Amino acid sequence: MAKMKNTKKLSDMVYACSGIGDCRIAYRWAVGRYGVCPVLEHSPQFDPFYARGKIRIAKGLLEEELEPSEGLARVMYQCTTCGNCHSTCHQTLCEEIILPIGRFIDHTKLFEAMRADLVEEGLGPMPRHKEFLEWAKKEHNPYMEKHEDRVKWIPKGKTIPQKAELVWFMGCTEPYRQPELAQAFLKILEAAGVEFAIIHPNEWCCGSVFFRTGVWDLAEELAKHNLEALKASEAKKVVIHCAGCFRTIAKDYVELFGELPFEVIDAVELIRDLMKEGKLKLQKANVKVTYHDPCHLGRHMEIYDAPREILEMMPGVELVEMKRIKDASWCCGAGGGVKSGFPELAVEIAKDRIKEAEETGADYIITACPFCVKNLQDAAEALKSKIKVADIVELIAENLA
Repeated sequence: MAKMKNTKKLSDMVYACSGIGDCRIAYRWAVGRYGVCPVLEHSPQFDPFYARGKIRIAKGLLEEELEPSEGLARVMYQCTTCGNCHSTCHQTLCEEIILPIGRFIDHTKLFEAMRADLVEEGLGPMPRHKEFLEWAKKEHNPYMEKHEDRVKWIPKGKTIPQKAELVWFMGCTEPYRQPELAQAFLKILEAAGVEFAIIHPNEWCCGSVFFRTGVWDLAEELAKHNLEALKASEAKKVVIHCAGCFRTIAKDYVELFGELPFEVIDAVELIRDLMKEGKLKLQKANVKVTYHDPCHLGRHMEIYDAPREILEMMPGVELVEMKRIKDASWCCGAGGGVKSGFPELAVEIAKDRIKEAEETGADYIITACPFCVKNLQDAAEALKSKIKVADIVELIAENLA
């Protein structure tokens, strides 16, 4: 029988689930919640494709009534780890009035532990993820790119120091796949006169994709390396413009190593503060936008206000909200390895969000995550939508005075 050692450590969570089922479909108009699980909406409508069913699977595995299988693994990896089931469970009547069940269960943590057990059983991750992990062992990134090309996006002749009180952890996605986002953030930092450093060639993949998909040995190896590199940089503060990297370093690293010797902030927090201090001068934009909350930045790290404050401070920008925002926000569909493992499913989920954004009449759907940008762009293209998708740093960089 399977050992399921990581799931066993969280067995109290498994048995805390009362099976109410709000994680399947919960409509609470008062708090703007319309639906819960984006995967369930685009999958066979039965239990294993949403949180309660996955917890039932965990129970069956722990009690040896189920055996791990390839089919079971495919179901477990069809989860964006968006955390909407978690926030919904927290809002149940049972949690608020009778017993704090929902607040005790960390759904994302449990599902990632189950994936880690499937990896140890040789049933995970998915084939495409296995390609990523082999390359990351070799070149420290999951994108089949050479390690030295992590800084290829930096303009020729531009030199960035390796030591400073503020260090920018670049991540993999922007340097290798969306250099325009990194260049936009660089432009903002320079316009505000911010002194900063990068730790290349010592920066490796943060490990997010491997934490999420259960390849924890590699994730921990990458994390240990980056922690030492950041310590050596003499950083007092680390800024990150990637929701996945931010969540990983600010949360997963802390869980692994304890309190970090530096503060970790997301780019939107830094930019908001720079704007409040009058260090960024912007011209009038004359555009209507709606904001999409990335799951890793929002539900996982509870950063909802900073990006909205930025948009509200930008001259000529009108912010109009979608019907599902903040902790009730609908996932873009790209997280948890779904974009790479099940790309068609990822785009189908993103189409829901594009349609919701169109209802606002906005010119742009703005977000603060490179994964969200890419998947929402793919969905907008598939729908032939007129709405434009952009990261908040692009909107700012384009409107610097």
